Amino acid sequence: MVLLRFTAVLAFASFALGLPRQSPFYSKTPNQYGTKEIDTWALNPTGDAAVIRVKNEGYQQQELHLLAINAQYTIPSTCYGPANTDDFYTFLDDKTFLTVSPIKDDIWQLSIQHLNYTTLPPAYPPSAFEPQIIGQITSQKQIRQIVYAAKAGVLTLVTESQLILVKVIQDEGVAWSVKQYKTILENKDTIQLIDLKHEVISPNVIHTSSQRLSAITFGKNGQISWLSQKGEGFKRHLWILEGGTKWKAPLKFDHSPEQIIFSKDGSALYLLAGHNHQKSLFHLWASQPHDERPIEPTRIPSNGTIHSAIHVGITPLDHAHLIGLKSDASKGEGKELWVISHSPHEDPTYNYENIRLTYFT
Repeated sequence: MVLLRFTAVLAFASFALGLPRQSPFYSKTPNQYGTKEIDTWALNPTGDAAVIRVKNEGYQQQELHLLAINAQYTIPSTCYGPANTDDFYTFLDDKTFLTVSPIKDDIWQLSIQHLNYTTLPPAYPPSAFEPQIIGQITSQKQIRQIVYAAKAGVLTLVTESQLILVKVIQDEGVAWSVKQYKTILENKDTIQLIDLKHEVISPNVIHTSSQRLSAITFGKNGQISWLSQKGEGFKRHLWILEGGTKWKAPLKFDHSPEQIIFSKDGSALYLLAGHNHQKSLFHLWASQPHDERPIEPTRIPSNGTIHSAIHVGITPLDHAHLIGLKSDASKGEGKELWVISHSPHEDPTYNYENIRLTYFT
């Protein structure tokens, strides 16, 4: 099934590079009972704050946590309060996050909250203002995923058989509202671009295939990438479209990728793929249309399984930074947020770092 994904291009600010790693307001120790782990999360555009829903084994109620992020020292998360297990989260800007919540069988409520946080010492625990309801939408299908495209101001809600497109409107920086603009039925074998600037929507078909298409991802410079698969048990192949030209990347790769992540500037791609009974990130420079020499993606070392990740930029020391969800059962670690840092120009075996950001397990 095609999941239409808008990949936000995330800028990264590297703060206080010379500071030692420290806890700015209290010491956080791992949960001794191992009952909690991250269920879902959303990262702000700059990559220095996140909202996290944490599940607790044996309890139906979940918790919403707020996190300020600085890779140089640990800033413990703050528990904001209870959370619905069916809620979805995304950021509209660095300090405004949106929650999509079911309130009836076919009614979903959209609300925003303003985040108050700092990543520089003296740091204080992040907090959020009370939710402000900005509208409701209707969907008879269970929502599986939401993606916000800041440039277009469009929220895409993915269900089992359709895409719901919602225009999120800000009036003079004060009031927010939403408009359920159009419901587009999804075609499993066709990728369409939809321009919401005009009242009459005419989807532009950019790729049609008899194979199963997935993981459609946007890059900064208008690149679009996706995976194709002949059927269950077959390897997925990487496709790239740029400037009206599309091609299958000539990969020398023994694994079957599941997700695609563009780097901030669009010069590189990361593939999330199964590797030695876990999932790892693999780096490759973006392919060009006439490349014939096979490209061998480079694995980024990590202990455990990477479940999801977002590229947030390049540091002044020329290291690539991603923030991702990682778990390591051998160490008793459930799903936690980590900074995944590596040099894209050198052998990553000795030029990488994994920095833990949360301690729920």
